[in-house]
Amino acid sequence: MSARPGSRVPFYRNVKTLGVLAQVVFAVVVVLAAALIYHNVSSALSRSHVPANFSFLGVRAGIPIAETPIPYTPSDSYARAFLIGVLNTLKVALVGVVLASVLGVVIGVMRLSANWLLRQLANLYVETIRNTPLAVQIVFWYTAILTPLPPRILSAVRWPGGVLVSNQGVALPWPYPTPAFPTWLPYLGAAVVLGALAYVVRRAQLRRADRPGSPLVPALLVALVVAVAGYLFVGTTPLPAHAATSFRQESGIATVFVDANGDGKVDQGERRLAFTPVVAHVAKGVLTTQTQDLSESRQIDYARFRFPPIQRGEYDSATVVFADPAKAEGLAIAYVHEPYQGIVYRDANGNGRFDAGEELSSSGDAKSGYSVELRMTVEGFRRRLVTDRDGQARIPRFTTGAAKAPSSGGGANMSPAQLFAPPSQAPAPSEQTTLQARFDAQAPRPIIISRPTIPISTYFGGLTLSSNYLALLLGLVIYTASFIAEIVRGGIQAVPGGQREAAKALGLSDLQTFRLVVFPQALRIILPPMISQYLNLTKNSSLAPLAAYVELFAITTIIASQTGASVPVTIMLIASYIAISLVFAFILNAVNARLALVER
Repeated sequence: MSARPGSRVPFYRNVKTLGVLAQVVFAVVVVLAAALIYHNVSSALSRSHVPANFSFLGVRAGIPIAETPIPYTPSDSYARAFLIGVLNTLKVALVGVVLASVLGVVIGVMRLSANWLLRQLANLYVETIRNTPLAVQIVFWYTAILTPLPPRILSAVRWPGGVLVSNQGVALPWPYPTPAFPTWLPYLGAAVVLGALAYVVRRAQLRRADRPGSPLVPALLVALVVAVAGYLFVGTTPLPAHAATSFRQESGIATVFVDANGDGKVDQGERRLAFTPVVAHVAKGVLTTQTQDLSESRQIDYARFRFPPIQRGEYDSATVVFADPAKAEGLAIAYVHEPYQGIVYRDANGNGRFDAGEELSSSGDAKSGYSVELRMTVEGFRRRLVTDRDGQARIPRFTTGAAKAPSSGGGANMSPAQLFAPPSQAPAPSEQTTLQARFDAQAPRPIIISRPTIPISTYFGGLTLSSNYLALLLGLVIYTASFIAEIVRGGIQAVPGGQREAAKALGLSDLQTFRLVVFPQALRIILPPMISQYLNLTKNSSLAPLAAYVELFAITTIIASQTGASVPVTIMLIASYIAISLVFAFILNAVNARLALVER
């Protein structure tokens, strides 16, 4: 019997109503199941006295972290340590996405090259890298390439432009905003506004003239001219009132700060001047070192001495002598990098120069070099530095070369002659052991280039990319690029051949055909699958512990082991990766929608 026209169908027979009810029931079941799981887990953790909430985030972390994009000390909270992990992950992911995209496009194009050698090299790269586990590649870059091959830090290779390379990583000159940067901000704002205005005007002109062209280049030129003019107009900005420097001779660290109370010391709460130019002057300083037999770049260097590197132009004179001439009788010095690095040897054949084997004090199976102490006396030392984000600048740990004065704890460490000597023959006062050093803080411009130096066995200044970071980055980039290359190859081959033929008929060259016709169309096909590769690169950064790099996964593991709050920490870890993935996906999907063809 059929329902009468106009009669209402009972809800238990209405398909739409039943569908809605089913979804509501399913949602209720899911919520109840989640609540039950949460209750059981919370009860079990409470009985085990394991934290089940996030109250631990405000507790002191005590985790030492070598690479910190923002200021951090072990006394900071777990929340800040967790933030450091997120930022270190983004530091790898963002740079890795850019480099993997560039490398992947290049390899993908090479796979379609008419040149047989390029095509085969690209095929070998893709087939080899894709079929090698990523973990193996990261370990290979860290243990077989970046750690053993480069020289030690005091023997760092200096590349053009002031780039330093050693087994601790790469240090680059890098721009930083100074305390004068706010004075330049109005001009930057004007540059953005005028650049946008130039973009709108130029785009309108091109539309009215019905001519091809890009309004972006004129807009960028206008913005650049305004920004540079503002930078030159601002010039240097005077240092704040009461700006002072405090120097600690034992560490070679000088701090530039605002001495609010005028006591000449850095007190808590006093402002430190980050990224401020400083010129260090040392009238006369002494450095000491000991010759060592060290393995460097997979070979053993015998009787090699290394002082902190001092470049020509940074000193008036530098002299290296043996600290104990009697012990070093008959030995000579051959410089590798004068005056801070060389070899101690005995001129066995009397030819007045160093020959291989003369640095050995013993031969046979147990080879060893001469072990002596050396002193380098530097006069007129001067070095231009830029303070770090903590307002600190560092120079080599010079001393005066004089023996320290006896302590004030009586005459226990003094000889009878010293105890009863007349005042004219008394031990030298402690001032003689105080280094005559001066640090002149200078008025900064809005942006300053910080150049790396090596005051001790580590980099100071510039931007440091550690070997741990580089190993992880290289592994991720090279591995991900092999998959991107296949995506690029497939996208290019998906462009109809008629497009190339039409471009040739118009007289376009091969490069113009690829740049103007083929690749723009292939990009619409390439971008969607590349998004998943970008997300994979970000998630694969969790393999960072293989290169001893501390990122999100490593830090959350440490937090969970120290606090016992494994469940909350795991929730934070999952939520962080989901948030990063969603942001990547949102941005790239917006770009993809912008590039997609508009259907009629």
